[in-house]
Order: sequence, then C-alpha cells, then structure tokens
Amino acid sequence: MTEQQNEAMKKMANRMIKGFNAVHDRDYEKGKEELEPLMPMFHSEDSPNVKLLAYISIAQLGTKDIDAFLATYEELNKFDPEKEEDKKLKKRVDEMFETLMESLNDENNAY
Repeated sequence: MTEQQNEAMKKMANRMIKGFNAVHDRDYEKGKEELEPLMPMFHSEDSPNVKLLAYISIAQLGTKDIDAFLATYEELNKFDPEKEEDKKLKKRVDEMFETLMESLNDENNAY
C-alpha cells in the first residue's frame, strides 16, 4: 500500500470512529453525516458490515429520517451477525424498530 493510500485509509477509519462516537454522544446529525457516505465503501452483500449499518440506523432514527431508517433497517435484517457485539447492536436496532412501529400504531389509533 502506498503512503497516499495509507493516509486515505486512515482518514476513512478516523471518520468512521468519529461517526460511531457521535452516535454514542447522541449527536445523531453528525453521526449520520460521518457514516452514511462510508456505507458504499464498507458494506456490501458479499461483505456485510453489521456494525456500520446499525450505527447508521440509530443515527437516522435519531434525526427522524424515518424513510432512510426503514431502508437501512431492511438492509440490516438481511444479515445474521456472527460477533457478539454486532448481535447486541442489531438487537438494539430491532427494539428501536419495534418502538417506532408501536408509536406509529398508537398515533393511528388516536385518530
């Protein structure tokens, strides 16, 4: 790997870490801004990145971008995580999805 490629990889890795940290700090807008552009590079059907999808989902829901959340959640559900950390993240996103569906159902029943 050339020095230039190495620097580019470091920048992308730092961006991903910033995005993860922003989501941890509940700065969902910044997390979404940092992580969404990385999805095409770090996630594919052949090489899934459950952690990235989970964090993007959380950031999208945190910014009330429901349509994007649902699309990312659908993508996330195509994969069965192997790592324990990824399983926990996916479970958390599943719970968030259920809460969202319950609140939407409650809103519809209120009318």
